Amino acid sequence: MVAYLTWLIALIPARTVIAESADLRVGGTIWKGDAVYASMLRIEWSWSPVSSLANLAYTADWRISGDGTDLTGRVSKTGGSYRFSQVRGQADGSLLDLLARPLPMQCRLVADVALDEVVLGGDEQLARGRIRTSPASCVARGMAARVLTLPAMRADITPGRRDSRGVLATSGGREPVLVVQLPRAGPLTAWPTDHAIYLAPPLAGWRYERSFD
Repeated sequence: MVAYLTWLIALIPARTVIAESADLRVGGTIWKGDAVYASMLRIEWSWSPVSSLANLAYTADWRISGDGTDLTGRVSKTGGSYRFSQVRGQADGSLLDLLARPLPMQCRLVADVALDEVVLGGDEQLARGRIRTSPASCVARGMAARVLTLPAMRADITPGRRDSRGVLATSGGREPVLVVQLPRAGPLTAWPTDHAIYLAPPLAGWRYERSFD
C-alpha cells in the first residue's frame, strides 16, 4: 500500500498546481517537469530530495532557457513563501516582459544576473544580489517606429531592516533609472526616476506592484 501511494504521488501532474493558460503549457510532474511560455521560454524543474530534507521544505533545481535567456537556480517552498537561491546566468528582454507586465515598453537587452537569495511571500521577504545589463534598445508598445536607447546599467540589491532595495543606475554616469523595493511584508514595487522618464518618456506614470501572498 505504501509503495502504491508513493507511486501515485510521484505521478501527480504539474498542471494540478501550475495553472495552464493560452500562453503557458505545462508538462511532467511536480517532481520533474517543464513548462513553455509563449513558445519562447522553457522552464524546467527537478526535485532535490536531499535539500528538501535539509530545509524541511519542497526544494527543486530549476532552469529557464530560450530566446537569449539561460538562468539556473534553486527554489524552496515553505508555507506561504518561496526562497530562491544561487540564481545565476543571463536574461534578455523577453523575460523582463514576462516578469514586469504591464511594462509600457519592449526592450532588447542582455542582463547578467547573480542573485544570492530572494524570499517572496510571508513576513520575512528579502533580496540580495546584483544585476548588470548591456545597453538596451526599446520601443513603446504601439509605437514600433520609435526606438529608444538606454545605456548599460547596474544594480546592487541589499536587504535592510525594513526592506530590500536596489537602484538600477547607468554604469558610467551613475544616474539612477529604476528603483526596486521589497519590504519585509508587502508588495514588491518598482518605479522610474525622473532621469528614466527623460530617457524613455513612455515610462511616465508607470509603477509596478505585485504581491506574493
